[in-house]
Amino acid sequence: MISLNCETGLSKRLPRFFNIFTFLIVLIFSAPNLFAQNVSSSQDQIKRITIEKDKLPVIESLSPSRANTVFQDYNSIVEANRKAVSAGRQPEIMFFLYKNTERFTFQGLASRTTINQETLATLNQIENAQDDVKGKTFILPVVDGLFIAVDRGINSIEILLQENYSTQTLTKNNLYYNIDGRDYLFLSSKRFTPTERAYFLDSALRLPLDNDSYWVSSEFGKRKNPFSGEMKNHNGIDLAASEGTPVYAIKDGAVYAVIENDVEFGNYIILSHDQGKMTSVYAHLSKVFVDRYQYVKKGDVIGLVGQTGKATGPHLHFEIRKGGKAEDPRNKLNIKE
Repeated sequence: MISLNCETGLSKRLPRFFNIFTFLIVLIFSAPNLFAQNVSSSQDQIKRITIEKDKLPVIESLSPSRANTVFQDYNSIVEANRKAVSAGRQPEIMFFLYKNTERFTFQGLASRTTINQETLATLNQIENAQDDVKGKTFILPVVDGLFIAVDRGINSIEILLQENYSTQTLTKNNLYYNIDGRDYLFLSSKRFTPTERAYFLDSALRLPLDNDSYWVSSEFGKRKNPFSGEMKNHNGIDLAASEGTPVYAIKDGAVYAVIENDVEFGNYIILSHDQGKMTSVYAHLSKVFVDRYQYVKKGDVIGLVGQTGKATGPHLHFEIRKGGKAEDPRNKLNIKE
């Protein structure tokens, strides 16, 4: 190994299910990773470089100025590497560290560094171009390409890349970088395919039910509990629909929990999205079609509408939570009146 040393209801009753920042997405698959299986273990063909983040040169600001010498050096190396690649020469391999205290969007950060969005995304585990990256620490490479995780993917882009490259022999003349214990294969000058780019740019959430299959029976916020008569917070929105209506995942993610026969919510599912930054809850289901740790894609049928638990009729109780805090689904989805 070479070391590179360059300078309130649900949340109260089930708190463990919303401790999302400790959830290990890496466990979401039970099937073998075909990509990892197709990476040869022949050590004479593989060059691995360990990136020690605490020894990387730090860029304090992405604002160009004469005083900002580290950023000037970075830009010079990026430009020289582009010329080298165009001329068929090997680029200089180096990494820098930058913490986004300047509150750039992901697109803004890519523009300032002049490195392709897919290069920054695959190296830094960014699933979507619209992800909030304020305050995030980035490893900045100095050459364009794709960094493909060798172990099991933890977001939709990693998984899609692994599927697309799983049938190829990828060891000869390629570099492997080890970052925080994960191996990444670097493919110089590679770009996203149209399908991969579509996934990366798609930030819209889909409805959990087909648009013509429901009506809103209870809104988000304070309401009188239909069983106790008390005024309580309703942390989601109720979508009345016929029993057996298909329920869809609103976004790619992992099944964080599958609960059966809960007193209040009956059979319900919690999905974890964006590496635990957001969760979605689907309650009162008559049937569940997913298992815990399973990875699902937006639009997959995960269950059927029912009236299990405390329900006055068949409906889907649906929640969106960020950081464990419930948000009004109407602010995120195009829910009809």
